[in-house]
Formats: sequence, structure tokens, C-alpha cells
Amino acid sequence: MKPKILSLARDDLKEVRYRLSEFGNVPPTRFRDSFATFCDNIAKWPDMYPLYDLNPNYRRAVIIYDYLVFYQVEKDNGKNRAMVYRVLHGSRDILSLLDKEYG
Repeated sequence: MKPKILSLARDDLKEVRYRLSEFGNVPPTRFRDSFATFCDNIAKWPDMYPLYDLNPNYRRAVIIYDYLVFYQVEKDNGKNRAMVYRVLHGSRDILSLLDKEYG
């Protein structure tokens, strides 16, 4: 089952594409490909990545160029489903951003 990408994560992905295309030395397609691989992996193995030490409600994965993906694994009709909450650069105030409401 494909992971669900929540609205804040979708907004984060737009910002990542913009920042990489305007300011990065790496094409945004490289990030996109890495993110697609990440989604394939957590669809098959949702518990693949470790719990985030500072907020164990989330699992955390490093995708590429210091961007972190935060997700949770939820039961959906007896199956595990990954829900991607945020995609954030590691230099940001991660804990305060994880506390925002999700849509």
C-alpha cells in the first residue's frame, strides 16, 4: 500500500524542489528519485527506518542532502500504512515543526 503524503509534507516537497532548483548544486530530479525510492521502501517495509529519538511518535529517514522525512506507521484495515508528515532540512527547528497540525 502506497504511503499517504499529508498536506504539510506536500508543501515541504514543493519547497524542497524550489530550493534545490534555485539554490542547490543538485538537480531536483535527484531528490525526487530518492524520495520515490523511499516511498517504495516504506510501502513494503514501513518499520524500516528508526524511531526519531527526540520524538518517538515518528520514524525518521534521511533522503538526500540533509533533508529528513518524518512519518508514522498506522494500521489500516489490519495492514500497516506509512503516513508521511514532514520533509524538512536538518538545519531547521525540527521539534517545533513536528508539533504543527497536519491536514
